[in-house]
Amino acid sequence: MSGARSQISARVRRGSFVLDVDLSWSERVAVLFGPSGSGKTTVLETVLGLHRDARGRVELAGELLQDSERGFWLAPEQRRLGWVPQDPTLFPHSNVAGNLRFGLARAGADGARMLERAVDVLEIGPLLERRVDQLSGGERQRVALARALASGPRVLLLDEPLAALDLPLRGRVLPYLLRVRDELDLPMLYITHDPDEAMLIGEIAVVLDGGRVVASGAPREVLWSRAVRPLSEALGLENVIEARCVDVDNGETKVESAGGLRLTVPWSLAPGSSVCIGLRAEDILLALDPPRRISARNVIEGRVVSCEARDEDVLVEIDAGERLTAKLTTGAVRALEVAPGARVYLIVKAQALRRLSSG
Repeated sequence: MSGARSQISARVRRGSFVLDVDLSWSERVAVLFGPSGSGKTTVLETVLGLHRDARGRVELAGELLQDSERGFWLAPEQRRLGWVPQDPTLFPHSNVAGNLRFGLARAGADGARMLERAVDVLEIGPLLERRVDQLSGGERQRVALARALASGPRVLLLDEPLAALDLPLRGRVLPYLLRVRDELDLPMLYITHDPDEAMLIGEIAVVLDGGRVVASGAPREVLWSRAVRPLSEALGLENVIEARCVDVDNGETKVESAGGLRLTVPWSLAPGSSVCIGLRAEDILLALDPPRRISARNVIEGRVVSCEARDEDVLVEIDAGERLTAKLTTGAVRALEVAPGARVYLIVKAQALRRLSSG
């Protein structure tokens, strides 16, 4: 359903905080990215119709929800939005099937079909008779997502759906979110302060800070833009690499990206399978000469594209088949005389690589 226009032009005051945004997109999956207090949830509440006093216009996937200039405003229950909050509340007196029937009760003609697809995509068929208090955190999140889908929404709203889960659980739930995105063809507005999620899930990223839009565009470009870097550093932004397993030899798994970047990873993968990898900028070491007799499994030749000083650190962008960013101290940059055009060797321990998703 990409191509349908969405627009959020809104001004909302809540105490001393003022949200003042004007953004539009036609991509199917938009991500609102930013730290706590940046205005992400206020935007979502405005879209849901919880701020009747909001001034402006809200249109999602080509459907007008409110326009204060024309005096038009749809009540929340008329907006047909599937909402999955950060900590969803399931009905404890019902089993999983009962919770899903609640979502179905608000659905239109396509609700039953969507619920059947949701149960399949989210793999919750074996959970239908289980009580809510018997579910793990990841299972609860999948059931909440299926319940939202069962309502037959025109747009799915996800408010930091992985924030309440620990890292292992996030890794297990994230592939289901990607399946919902890819297989159900439903427009999504996804809120997160996690750059991994933003880059993996979003087709466009809108970055908020202090109630204002500070950047928007393709996630992998926007999340390393000059305007966003002060936020990104605080949030732990990583390099994200999509690759495919090309070899398994002597217990070592090797992958290669579309740009030719080869890495040894610490996990078992089937030959030909795809994987998405996260790598923190501070986990990349640089050398001017090829290191010898070293334990790190990845030594990659590259060329420096740019250097940007930020306080005590320097962000060094390197072309190594894929664009990677390393974080060095200013002293290290001076000692190595790192500058655009310089040939360098990136040193990356296999254990520093994080598997974000695979397929």
